[in-house]
Amino acid sequence: MRLTLASLLRMAPLSALVLVAATQAQAQEQAMSQSQLDIFADMAAQIAELKSANDVLASKVGRLEEGALIAESGAQWLTEKRANEIRALVTDVLADANSRVSLQDSGATAGWNGSGSGFFIASPEGNFTLNVRGQIQVRWAFNQRSTDGITSSNQGTTTTVPRADTWGFENRRTRIMLFGCVMDPSWTYEVQLALNRTPGALSNGDQDFNSGNIVGGVENIWIQKDFDNGIALRVGQFKSPFLREELVSSATQLVVERSVVNEVFNTKFSQGLQLNLGGRAQDNLRAQLYYGGGMRANATLVPTNTAGNFAAPAGNYAGSYTTSFNANPTNYAFAGRVEYLGEGSWGQFSDLTSMRGQNFGWMLGIGGMAQSIRSNTTGAVAASTTDSMWGVTADLTMDFDGANLFAYGVFRRVNLAGEVDTRGGEQSDGMNQWGAVAQGGVFLTDNLELYARYELGNTDTDQFRTVAPGVTLELASVATVGCNYYFGGNNDVKWSNDIGYAFNPLGDFAANGASWLVDFSGDTNGGFTNEGQWVIRSQLQLLF
Repeated sequence: MRLTLASLLRMAPLSALVLVAATQAQAQEQAMSQSQLDIFADMAAQIAELKSANDVLASKVGRLEEGALIAESGAQWLTEKRANEIRALVTDVLADANSRVSLQDSGATAGWNGSGSGFFIASPEGNFTLNVRGQIQVRWAFNQRSTDGITSSNQGTTTTVPRADTWGFENRRTRIMLFGCVMDPSWTYEVQLALNRTPGALSNGDQDFNSGNIVGGVENIWIQKDFDNGIALRVGQFKSPFLREELVSSATQLVVERSVVNEVFNTKFSQGLQLNLGGRAQDNLRAQLYYGGGMRANATLVPTNTAGNFAAPAGNYAGSYTTSFNANPTNYAFAGRVEYLGEGSWGQFSDLTSMRGQNFGWMLGIGGMAQSIRSNTTGAVAASTTDSMWGVTADLTMDFDGANLFAYGVFRRVNLAGEVDTRGGEQSDGMNQWGAVAQGGVFLTDNLELYARYELGNTDTDQFRTVAPGVTLELASVATVGCNYYFGGNNDVKWSNDIGYAFNPLGDFAANGASWLVDFSGDTNGGFTNEGQWVIRSQLQLLF
């Protein structure tokens, strides 16, 4: 076929149409290929996701099968015996849970109160409470005294001469205190038990710790009613209100032990009634008035005039401490104190120290006592018998920010039943006795406190030691320095250490509980043998 130009021109539109159609077909083919690729990619992703999920399920099934095997083997371990043990344990747990639920249902509370209440149990409304506190004082003491010139004849107690140096440990105080209220907070009580430091003795000389003497006695035993107007009435056994040093607890003293002056003049525990007046936060005055049984009064007996008793203390009147009504009777026994709070709060004067951060305060106190001794028997009374006595005291306490001062004086007149011969060839019907104490402390750090004390006293008993005019056993002149370390910043755990020196021979003022022993200062020829007495004490106190 022969193509001409005209025929080519006529065919051009058709060729264009064919070319366009071919191009569109090729584009559609390429588009279909890309769509298929996308579909295949999505399918692959879904397959991978299904495979991962299948692997997770397979792992779980494996663990379940393994647990079933363990459970099957555990059935052999859980024997009947073990099942009973588990059942008993569950029963105990449920019983304990029931008791706790009952306590919660009653609303009772229990715990520890560091403000002085100690461990406590209380009813929901606080009308019934029981508080428990305890005190432990463990002490090491060393005593050095002169024994020159002492013989078995002039000491009069044993056939041997005591050693000049003595040292050792002692449990100075071990006490349990129970206190709280009954019916409502206005009815309070206290029972204080003290363990004995000297148990009974067996026939072979050993100590009998099963004799019932481990509990040395009950010290505080009282019931008190507070009338909510600054007036309260107490009945029972307690320390009669006289010397402040004795009334402050042994747990809150400044020095390791109270002074030897206090040991002679304090009235200790007595049984009777006490009226408390004032002492509320808004009051500047408070008073305590006591009436009851006889009060203890050391060194109030006339010393005997036998050579063997020159070195012995002048004796004491035991008072009504845990006695029956007809023991140590008196015609009357009174004591009282009045205190004026110049500045500060009453609470800060419950001790004889002043911690850092404590506000300044001062308190002045005066006290008095009088008692008339009455014999249980009829008939003639020896002239040297103690008939009656009266005493007065005044004290000043000052608290600073980390420092303290305390001083007091005391005078006591002891009347005898008649006139008794004296050294001067005259006669006397009594003794004029006096003492004075001054002490102070300062904190060097929040926990370390230094202190010093000086005490002076006279019992006026040497006038009756006519057989040995050279013996001097009526005086006390003692100086003490030491330190306290408060582990918790309070008295709960306290370590106290001090050293003291007695410038005069100790007789009437000797106090074994304070580690000061009797000095043998003379003999029937009036020879003076005393060279002073040293005492070193270290004590750890724990309150709980």
